[in-house]
Amino acid sequence: MIRRPALAVLLGLFLAASGLEAQWSGTTQSSGAAEQQRLGVLAYHQGRMSESIFLFEKALAFDPRDPDIQTWLGRAYYRSGFEAMALKIWEPLTLLPEAPPGLASLVETLRARRNLDQSEVAPRYVEAARFDGAKGKSPAFKRPSSILPLSDASFLIVAHGSGQILRMDPNGLVKERMTGGLSGLDRPFSVVPLPGGGYAVSEFDADRIALVRKDKTTYLGSRGRGEGQVLGPQYLAVDELGYLYVTDYGNARVVKFDPDGGFILSLGGGRAGFAGLTSPAGLAASGGVLYVADSREKTIHRFDYSGNYLGELARGSLHFPEGLSFWNSGAALLVADTDRVVSIDLATERVDELYRSPDRSPRLVSAVAANNGTILAADFDASAVSMLNEAPSIARGFQVEIRRIDASRFPRVSLDVSVRDRLGNPVVGLSSGNFYLSEALHLKTSTVEKDKLVTHNVLAVAPAKQVLLEGTGTSSPDWRAMVLLERSPAMDLYAQAARDALVELSSGLEAGGPGALGLVMASTTPSLAAKPSSTPDLATLARALLAHSGREGRFDLGLRLAAAGLMPGETRDSIVYFCSGAMDSASFQGVSISELGALLANNGIRFHVAVFGEGRIDPSLEYIARVSGGSVLSASRPRGLRDLPGTLASAPSGRYRFSFVSADSAEFGNQELSVAVEAYLYQKSGRDELGYYAPLK
Repeated sequence: MIRRPALAVLLGLFLAASGLEAQWSGTTQSSGAAEQQRLGVLAYHQGRMSESIFLFEKALAFDPRDPDIQTWLGRAYYRSGFEAMALKIWEPLTLLPEAPPGLASLVETLRARRNLDQSEVAPRYVEAARFDGAKGKSPAFKRPSSILPLSDASFLIVAHGSGQILRMDPNGLVKERMTGGLSGLDRPFSVVPLPGGGYAVSEFDADRIALVRKDKTTYLGSRGRGEGQVLGPQYLAVDELGYLYVTDYGNARVVKFDPDGGFILSLGGGRAGFAGLTSPAGLAASGGVLYVADSREKTIHRFDYSGNYLGELARGSLHFPEGLSFWNSGAALLVADTDRVVSIDLATERVDELYRSPDRSPRLVSAVAANNGTILAADFDASAVSMLNEAPSIARGFQVEIRRIDASRFPRVSLDVSVRDRLGNPVVGLSSGNFYLSEALHLKTSTVEKDKLVTHNVLAVAPAKQVLLEGTGTSSPDWRAMVLLERSPAMDLYAQAARDALVELSSGLEAGGPGALGLVMASTTPSLAAKPSSTPDLATLARALLAHSGREGRFDLGLRLAAAGLMPGETRDSIVYFCSGAMDSASFQGVSISELGALLANNGIRFHVAVFGEGRIDPSLEYIARVSGGSVLSASRPRGLRDLPGTLASAPSGRYRFSFVSADSAEFGNQELSVAVEAYLYQKSGRDELGYYAPLK
């Protein structure tokens, strides 16, 4: 049974059905303005943003105050990365009484994202939804002990009390139940993914760890106190090399196994300077450090992977810590602390309370950062899992944006929709039930006035017909990447290494799923060496890479050219910058770093920096990678760039593709039509509306 704020959801659906408005209804234009706007809209939907800006400016020359043209011009500037210019155009429009609600929502979201509070005050979380596992005639689960988020925004719940593992989607629907086959799961407690696929599951009553893979299930450990034996195994963790750690509660220790299941060592016993674990609970492993919660001692101990004691965290600041997990990009620990969820900053060791349960006698045993900016917390005794959202994010809701509309098959119309949170992170895992599509219909009505039949043109909003969710970014493995090559004397020294890296990247096309690779040279006058292709001509690309530059190129112009080569956007787009880490002196003279970052972020393009050599990385490159959701990596690392295609293919994507059959009149392709999309997930929502034109007839 799911407990959620039903009134807010029903009210939102009522408003969606009855309160929509067509975008700038009632505006009239000159024929010259209308034609330039039509051409600008077509260029916009085809990803030609510079051309669309030029055409909208020409349309405004005919009708300088037309709000519809101004709105389109702002959108084109926004998609081009010029957010300040877009706000300058949009903000006065939102003050007009006939301003469409979608514009006000876009302005509010953009303001919030550009003016986020950068203080160090910890966010406060509230319960947005609660999954009551033991309620109803058929309980879904009992005594949840562990939660594991999955990449598609579903999550696994280990039901210790009912002996199974459930997979639940973001809407709280149970999609799958795992019972462990013929032998079953004997009081499972924790689950972690295995590096080669499958899961490790600790079985508390069976005193063993099940390694569940597609082909077979094997077991580690046995009941006892000897080496490799366990009594009441609970929490699990896996380090970067695939070694498995398990809390051996009955023996007050942690046991380590290698990736093949062989016993390595036990840690946590008493020694000089350390009295030993008394009540080991949650585990987390990263960066060579194993973190172990000790509930009775109200602290978190640190060990290296060889079992050497490194010290403790947060002694005296915790209530009864159990489950541990990483969050905030691995910079902090998330702790399920009985009646609350706290965060421990690993650099400063500061402890912040994020959420306190309002229940009378809670026992939170697991807390994990999930997709879409949420935290999932399991209450063992209440048999409930709570979905927690940051309080301000509920009020700000989602940023829903219609990215592209294709009306070439009119009346069947397709559209790509992006859903992001207030920080610009993709919202994944939504289904058709999380969306509502409507269109503004141009109708003609007739009335008798003074004995004469008078025809009126009216706008009526109606639900879109025959709506299909044709695909989601989460389910699609498609990806495209444009390699951007720094042209400079410094990079000439690594020309052969860059060629080898390109070959590695190309060799991973098949491994990374249906992918495509292109190349842009960031020369003084940047050039497109190859469009994205699933079968790139490596010989031609290699010759371009090995050619000497002679002088410094232009990163900013090259980046814009590479972004333009990926438009109109697809499910997963990226730019991989092959560079020495330095920045050419000519860049950023006519454009700011923030504008380049906005160009990529507002078009869903991630920026990955592949650095050759040991030079210092320019902070501007790190900034653009961060705001676009990309990364900075060393091209000389042992594995090279072989695994990058897999990273590109598995990146979270908040893109959704819909189609519907329009009930509107095409008017020979000369009349602007309009569609609106709203997205809902518990207490969060967002909407956007956008115009398009049917083909000319």
